[in-house]
Amino acid sequence: MGGPKRKAPGGQDGVAPPAGAAKRARTEELTGVRFKTQLRDPQGAGPALEAFVSAARKLPREDVYDVVEGYIKISVECAEIFQLLSGEKHPESEMLLIFQVFEAILLRTASDLSHFHVVGTNIVKKLMNNHMKLICESLYASGYRMARACLNLMAAVVTQGPEAARDVCSHFDLNKKTLYTLVTKRDSKGVPDVRLAYIQFALSFLIAGDDSTIAQVLELKEFIPCIFSSGMKEDRISTINIVLSTLKTKGVFEHGLGQSHEGSDFLLTL
Repeated sequence: MGGPKRKAPGGQDGVAPPAGAAKRARTEELTGVRFKTQLRDPQGAGPALEAFVSAARKLPREDVYDVVEGYIKISVECAEIFQLLSGEKHPESEMLLIFQVFEAILLRTASDLSHFHVVGTNIVKKLMNNHMKLICESLYASGYRMARACLNLMAAVVTQGPEAARDVCSHFDLNKKTLYTLVTKRDSKGVPDVRLAYIQFALSFLIAGDDSTIAQVLELKEFIPCIFSSGMKEDRISTINIVLSTLKTKGVFEHGLGQSHEGSDFLLTL
């Protein structure tokens, strides 16, 4: 298990960059150690979180230092990030970044960094046991950006596996009208919106949950059917394909969704 990958030194055509440029690159590079240190600085937490999220979106890449792996290797409990949640109330912009940092870590521990699965498990347990009230308040009381961030975070939590999916079912009210209204929040510009985040959250239970959790989710009257009843014909083809392929793979139509009013109406238009 080697160290985090980083870009090899050298400019175009293998020519080494000037010494000054190389020094600046090393100074500006966000490493796991630097990120951990900056989170402890009350004045530096915001910029550090933003830099982490920006870097994490480009990963994994063979030629770039992996700050996600670099950080969780030296902070298995992610104590510095949780400390930010435990302190005084933060501006919404900073809360947004904190949720995005957790999402970035969880997406990796559920995929190529699965050997750090214990990190994902720790995050899930702490979020469920200590911070669900905060997440729910942020989900329902804030603007579209925060709602999308909360749903993305919850989907990333569920992807940790069957136990995490069960934990979310136990700690989060999936049978809530206010939750279902989020599926109607579209962005007219076609960028990833609250609706897409809701769809990914709903599908995450079918992908990561065990048979018992999937059955529990399918018993909910509106949790998945509201995706169809809220105008799925207006979604991108890629989104429709993801929904239908997931439902088909999990045999959901055999469970009765295809016979529901909303599901059958949509299928007839395909």
